[in-house]
Amino acid sequence: MKITLDPGHGGHDPGACGPTNLEEADVTLSISKMLAENLNRLGLSTKLTRSSDVFIELSDRCDIANDWEADYFVSVHLNCNGSTVAGIETLYKSSAGKELAGPVQKEMIAATGDTDRGLKYRDDLYVLDGTNMPAILVEVGFISNPTFESKFREVL
Repeated sequence: MKITLDPGHGGHDPGACGPTNLEEADVTLSISKMLAENLNRLGLSTKLTRSSDVFIELSDRCDIANDWEADYFVSVHLNCNGSTVAGIETLYKSSAGKELAGPVQKEMIAATGDTDRGLKYRDDLYVLDGTNMPAILVEVGFISNPTFESKFREVL
């Protein structure tokens, strides 16, 4: 099984910033690298759309997965919406994406104990539309929440 992992943002696009200026791009890259290591240990093949702090166009992220003929595409992001909001949510567009999103969301909640914000259909996200395989975008928590920003800092 081949899984493309897409660490959100990067380079001139840092994404959201936490209260102490921790950048989403740094956290998503660290999370994606750890996820790749864990999946590789299980015998799965992984490819990162970026492995350093560089900006990759959305179309190029999709091309990386499509050209590699990945079985799944997982884009890793952090949410930002006030200092008290918490939780994990997984976004999808296709029915196949929803089938992937369900178990991923369930396992992330089980592993973290975080608030389950559920699965959300989105038809306005390029990476969910531009890939040829089931694709999801996982919002692994709120960097705007000081408690979670501190936890995200631990993965760097």
